[in-house]
Amino acid sequence: MPLRARLTALLVAFLTIATIGVGLTATLQLRSFLMQRQDSELQAEANLIGATLTTALDNQREISTDTLKSLVPSSTYVVSVTHDAATLQTNLVGTNPPDLKDLSARKHGTPITVKSVDGTERWRVVTGSAGDGSTKYAIAVPMSRVNDIIERLIIVVAVGTFGVVLVGGILGWFAVRRAMAPLRRIEDTARAIADGDLARRVPEIGTRDEVASLSHSLNVMLSRIEQSFAVQQRSEDRMRRFVADASHELRTPLATVRGYAELYRQGAIGPDDVHSAMSRIEGEATRMAAMVDDLLLLTRFDNRESRHGQPAPRRDAVDLTVLAADAVQDALAVAPDRTIRLIGEHGPLDATLVTGDESSLRQVLNNLVNNALRYTPPGSPLEVQVGSDDTVAVIRVIDHGAGVPEESRERIFERFYRADSSRNSADGGSGLGLAIVAAIVAAHDGTVGVTSTTPGPGATFTVTMPVRSASNQQSAQDENPYDEDVTVPSDLPAQDSHS
Repeated sequence: MPLRARLTALLVAFLTIATIGVGLTATLQLRSFLMQRQDSELQAEANLIGATLTTALDNQREISTDTLKSLVPSSTYVVSVTHDAATLQTNLVGTNPPDLKDLSARKHGTPITVKSVDGTERWRVVTGSAGDGSTKYAIAVPMSRVNDIIERLIIVVAVGTFGVVLVGGILGWFAVRRAMAPLRRIEDTARAIADGDLARRVPEIGTRDEVASLSHSLNVMLSRIEQSFAVQQRSEDRMRRFVADASHELRTPLATVRGYAELYRQGAIGPDDVHSAMSRIEGEATRMAAMVDDLLLLTRFDNRESRHGQPAPRRDAVDLTVLAADAVQDALAVAPDRTIRLIGEHGPLDATLVTGDESSLRQVLNNLVNNALRYTPPGSPLEVQVGSDDTVAVIRVIDHGAGVPEESRERIFERFYRADSSRNSADGGSGLGLAIVAAIVAAHDGTVGVTSTTPGPGATFTVTMPVRSASNQQSAQDENPYDEDVTVPSDLPAQDSHS
């Protein structure tokens, strides 16, 4: 049986028992009250008749039927007087009077109940004696008046009980149905979620009862389940992309290594070409090793994200200006023909302190600078801009190459994505540098994006992340050897340098 049916049945049973109990109690109390009032009236009439008979006997007057009739208030009373072995009765109602025989042994003055002559009705009787005790009298009144009232009350109680139970049952059914509606919505939501709709939520009502609290708790739980499932789904998607991308990217160097190995095994490589072939094999193996290292690094960041957070391995005070100066100096060593400048965000170069992992942030700058060197024409200038305000540290790597198409800017930080066919693995890139940048920056609660260089052409990669809190500035200066204004090495072009 459904819960709402059981609750309605319980309500109907309670109403039935309650109304019957109230009706029975009221009936018994009313009957007792009516009987007491009737007995009081009967005793008063009996006392009046006794006093009248005593007076008549004392005055030796004759007791007549008319005298008896004048003593009772209505025809419903029956008076019987026995005097000198003669019995006188008056006000006989109908043909079924009370049986007043053998009442002499009864206690006088106390109301008793007797049957009618034919035994079908009941009468209330009070007996007494007058004069010297030889005159006996009895006064009786039928109990039909009380019984009629009680019978009418029983009918009213029965009809009222039926009405109360019927109306209460109907109202209870709708009340229980209304109260159970949130539970039905919870059931529908659970069924929809079981069918795969993880975004479904239980509608929350504005009340403050247990059902509303349950709905809120379920929605919190469902949100967490959806988030966990989404994280798991993203992790699985990343793993599938990892396998597919790694297989695709490793296919070319593996084919190269295999090809040279087969040529060497078949004797197709002469002694003069062995050194060149081994160099190619070594180069492809080195590139594969670098690619695998990059993939493992990204996998570690993915694992941190799947654990509901992206913390950096360490949380030290790091000066981005120093890291930028090192990256520019390294770039000049690799491309001495380039014009590479380190400039301040707001003018002079100052310490730009953030909290994070120094080696990871150094890799961010190196990857951005190397990316600019790799995908811009030889000899084109490059600027690295670093600075901060009260809350945000900013790094910009500005190149003056072909730029990044607008449709590719959202995907350029994806793994193995290349904006155009000119950006392929033949130039030594693995297609993972910018993906690593995005992962490291996200782990430091920062953002990274690319825009067009103004004036163009070219691309500007911008990294932002929170600056180190003011409460840690003094300790950071004590820990950081570059606590003064950054001094750019003498061989590194600074803000006004145009080498």
